[in-house]
Amino acid sequence: MGQDIARRTGIAVKDGAIKGLKTGWMLIRIMLPVYIAVVFLKYTPVMPFLERTLEPVMKLFRLPANAALPIVAGIFSDEYAVVAALEGFDFSKAAITTIAMIALCFHSIPVETVLARKIGFAPGGVAAYRFILAIVTGIAVGFLGSVIA
Repeated sequence: MGQDIARRTGIAVKDGAIKGLKTGWMLIRIMLPVYIAVVFLKYTPVMPFLERTLEPVMKLFRLPANAALPIVAGIFSDEYAVVAALEGFDFSKAAITTIAMIALCFHSIPVETVLARKIGFAPGGVAAYRFILAIVTGIAVGFLGSVIA
C-alpha cells in the first residue's frame, strides 16, 4: 500500500514537472517575441502614431495613450501577449487592472470568431458583443480605478 502511494506520487510529480516545463516553454514562445516587439515599437515612429490615433479612445478608459499597444496585442493574440506587452511599460496598478479587464473581454478575436462560426454562432455578433462588453467594462473599471487611486 505505502509503496503504491510512493510510486503514484513519483509518477504524478514527474508528469507534473514535464507538463509544467512544456507550459513554461509555450509561454516563453508567446511572451518573449511580444515583449521584444513592444520594446522595439516603443522606439519607432509606429508608437507615436498609435498613441496619437488611439489617445481619444484611451481617454474613455482613463488610460495613457501607450496603453493601446497591450490592448491591440490582446485583440489579435491572447492574454499572455497582453502580459508581455505590459512589461514594456510602466503603468499604474489601476491602468494595469483596466487593461487586463478589457483584454479579458476582447482577446483573440480572429481565432474566436472562427470558433464561433464552427459552433454555429454568428461571428460578427460574437465579436460585437465582446467589443461592447470590453468598452463598458473598460469605462467602468477605469472610472473605479480613478476614484480609488
